[in-house]
Amino acid sequence: MTSPGRARFIVLDGVDGCGKSTQARRLAEHLSKVRGVEALHLREPGSTSAGERIREILLSRDHDLDPGVELLLFAAARRQTLRELVAPALAAGRDVVCERFHASTFAYQAVAGGLPEADVLALLVRWSNEPEPDALVLLDLDPDLAARRRAGPTDRIEAKGLEFQRKVAAGYRRFAALRPGTHVVDASGDADTVERAVRAAVGLV
Repeated sequence: MTSPGRARFIVLDGVDGCGKSTQARRLAEHLSKVRGVEALHLREPGSTSAGERIREILLSRDHDLDPGVELLLFAAARRQTLRELVAPALAAGRDVVCERFHASTFAYQAVAGGLPEADVLALLVRWSNEPEPDALVLLDLDPDLAARRRAGPTDRIEAKGLEFQRKVAAGYRRFAALRPGTHVVDASGDADTVERAVRAAVGLV
């Protein structure tokens, strides 16, 4: 039986190693079950053909990209995902669960990368914000613990090191403070505990 109500666009975000992929997959599976319509699970950057190409550039150690270039590439990939996948899915009544969105760009490129916060937010809202997420869940995890959970740096951004990840974590906290309504979930527990907290945060208890 399909649950009543319009389709929702939900974002899960947080430092590398916080469990975004696991929780996004679980949330998409739960939404599919309770609504009777398969939810769409996306990752950023990526998911579209153009987005995956951009992801390769952003994460490859073959490129030395400054934060401004990263910002523009992330915004381009996000706009393509919103137009090509998110908007049509919502129009068709499908919930969308996405790994990463504006909070990531703010944390990585503005706070950790040193770009002006207001300029980063203004660009994202102007060019990569339609449709806008209905809910944002930040999976809050100490970057030292997140680093121990990861197998090790696998891409250019992860290879920036633990001190960079600590700045990213501070960036996420600042984003949550600037954006009332952001749901902050403790991600230090086991996957089942975090899943219950994520569901509660988005009203799926």
